[in-house]
Amino acid sequence: MIDPVTASAAPTGAPAATGTPPAGDPIVGIWEAHFREPAASVANARAVLDDAASDDRMRAWAELTIGWHQLYFTADPAAAGATLPLALERFVRVGERRGELLARIGLARHKLVQQQPGVARTELLAFYDEAMATLTPQDRFWAINALGATYYYEDRIDETIRLMHLALETLRAIDVSPHLPTAMSNLAATLVTVGDYAPARELAQDALGMLPRYNNPQLWLFVRSNLAEAQLGTGDAEGALATVDAMLGGPGETPRSAAQAHYLAVTAEVLAMHGRLADAENRANEAASVFANFPGGHNEVHATWSAAAIANARDDPDAAVAALARAVDAAERAHHVPTLCKAHAAAAKRFASLGRFEEAYRHQLRLNEVTQERLASRASAKYYLLKAEHELKHARDARDRAERERQESLAMNRQLERLNRELERKVREVEELQGRLAAEAVHDPLTQLFNRRYLDSVLPALLSGANRRNAPISIALLDLDHFKEVNDRHGHLAGDRVLMQIGRVFATSLRPADVLCRYGGEEFCVVLPDTDGGGARTALATLAARLKELVVPWSGETLSGFTFSAGIAVAPEDGTTQAELVSAADRVLYRAKAQGRERVVLARDESRSA
Repeated sequence: MIDPVTASAAPTGAPAATGTPPAGDPIVGIWEAHFREPAASVANARAVLDDAASDDRMRAWAELTIGWHQLYFTADPAAAGATLPLALERFVRVGERRGELLARIGLARHKLVQQQPGVARTELLAFYDEAMATLTPQDRFWAINALGATYYYEDRIDETIRLMHLALETLRAIDVSPHLPTAMSNLAATLVTVGDYAPARELAQDALGMLPRYNNPQLWLFVRSNLAEAQLGTGDAEGALATVDAMLGGPGETPRSAAQAHYLAVTAEVLAMHGRLADAENRANEAASVFANFPGGHNEVHATWSAAAIANARDDPDAAVAALARAVDAAERAHHVPTLCKAHAAAAKRFASLGRFEEAYRHQLRLNEVTQERLASRASAKYYLLKAEHELKHARDARDRAERERQESLAMNRQLERLNRELERKVREVEELQGRLAAEAVHDPLTQLFNRRYLDSVLPALLSGANRRNAPISIALLDLDHFKEVNDRHGHLAGDRVLMQIGRVFATSLRPADVLCRYGGEEFCVVLPDTDGGGARTALATLAARLKELVVPWSGETLSGFTFSAGIAVAPEDGTTQAELVSAADRVLYRAKAQGRERVVLARDESRSA
């Protein structure tokens, strides 16, 4: 689910609401605090409107705050359609462009409430470049987030992921705010949509750890529901149950809103999976109520899937088949990919268990189609899915032959049962393959670090962001010294073990914002945002020190004393494109090795010596 929606009392451990605006302009401060303490901020905004002495500018910021509060934190987001135009008109009249842009972003979000993502995107793009150039990072987040949502609700996931990454990059350049866990959870929700569950789970867990410092209780539901769905996707059913129980034990009842059906559907699914059917039914009934009050968006999908998950957990095959059919139909009409995959997979299993193989196969085929679409951006997906489809076709042919033979001899029933088990096994294999694909797409299988494909996908955006902020960004290429000797003396299995341990050391020695990839063989690439040459050298010195401490047991011996040589290039002084910077870093890496290894050379040092 993208974006939180409701707010009430603070969760356990959250700071008490004070309503105190940040330092600076107290009127603008009401807006600045609206996402940290929504209840207190909107109360302050209403007090401004009730004060006859408030001027147009004060009223404009108060109306802006109330309009956004209606969009995100109330059961009637459509009410913002009356409030935000008032704020926009006042901002235009007093000539305050920042407020005008924020009001226009809010009105574009209102178009999403009206299920008009294309119209919303057109409105946003009309002033998007200006917003990105003039607004503060936290305000830019709202423009990026809104634009990403327009693509999300039109199932253009590649564009959504690109913008969610940009939102994350924008917020990581400033002090931590509640916008950051929101952006992290939005990206987690988008990764769930494409089946990339492991990084989605990590993002949601990191976001959850930031929440106690803010009095924004709906974020707890928002982040935890995305975390629970990612945990289900990685097979962690117990973890998902713990997350759901934490949701149920959080703040008291909150106003039902248009987007809470997702939280309710995830909760119902997890509870039904663990046999807590009464609790699951309560959440499914609430999801149905949300759908009745807010029939747009994906609410029908969430409501029907809640009911299907419960029916499928009961010992009533006919009810389960009917409920799954409704869930499949709703998900197909909305093209809601995560639910499509879950509903078709559950239907295939259910029909297979009933011996209705034609219908099981039909659902499995559709599951394969949706999965192939889901993983279209991953090079290895097509091979695995075609392979699975080919195997399932053979299973079907064998089953059909057995069915014809059964008509001739009752003894062939045993053969049909065997083929039924084979079909179920193939279904399980497909699910296991899908899970592996999600992790393999952007990770090196040996070290579990990011791979070169991931580097190529994120580096252009990092460079673009650094250029916009006029901030440095360093790229370092590291090559392990004399690593061939490890392979020659102890064998390639020992070399692999060493690389695995080095990957763990490197991954725990850098900042969260840094990007670490295995570049090939014993070579690694590190991208250090907002870091100049001196800072990059210091970071690599830390890596070198940690590496020297590494001891790897192997066949009764201990392997140690590992070092590396490295070359560093810094944008923009050593280049502005990925190709230029990597080439510069590679060139001085070879200089470092030529100078005797176990050293770091900066490209700028090379140019000075030349």
